[in-house]
Amino acid sequence: MTLTRADWDEVLLELTETLVPAGVTDIRADEGAAAYYRPRYNVAPTQAHPILRGVAGPARLGFALWGLLASGRGKAPVINARAETVPFKSAFQDAFVSRRCVVPADGFFEWETGPDGRQPLWFHRPDGKLLLLAGLFDEEPSTADQPARMRFGVLTTAPNRLVAAVHDRMPALLSAVEAVGWMAKPDQWLLHPAPDDLLVATPVSFRVNSIRNDDPECLAPAKAGQMRLF
Repeated sequence: MTLTRADWDEVLLELTETLVPAGVTDIRADEGAAAYYRPRYNVAPTQAHPILRGVAGPARLGFALWGLLASGRGKAPVINARAETVPFKSAFQDAFVSRRCVVPADGFFEWETGPDGRQPLWFHRPDGKLLLLAGLFDEEPSTADQPARMRFGVLTTAPNRLVAAVHDRMPALLSAVEAVGWMAKPDQWLLHPAPDDLLVATPVSFRVNSIRNDDPECLAPAKAGQMRLF
């Protein structure tokens, strides 16, 4: 996942211009969120990323860790949940009813196998505008060592024609009106494959294959004979 806007105010302004006309009263940032922001070119699971939650009054934009805590000791955080079954899974039912969010991003990655290895593809809008991903969030209880913190997961659907060439799932992408509806009430029917012409796929640097790399070079167009490992 990527969110490459230069600064926090740019993210906040674009979300406001997109969602307020669609029905959000206002969008306000959580305290301290602006200082935490930096452009991201290779967001990995368990890392922090902005989420937007709530439409009863101003919606709130703040950071959460990517991965809902799974039930059962030692289980890895759940980064994705299937839209078709999420209302019926006990692990997600409460969040589906009362803790839905929108995850702003300007692209996401999938991989295809090529002659030089696993080629990352960056899926993004051709006009560069933000994508609005359907998500669920929860709060991880505080402990003696750390305060309470939010976590989120992204909902996935069957792929559209573009993504289907490389993967059998894709994030559930919402229009502005759908995003407002999703935050306002649980509605499984808002979660569907994106229109076939919404996205383009750009082969990018193999640097994306390592979470150690998170810089503009990750999104550099792929070059023939590029190295596989960094």
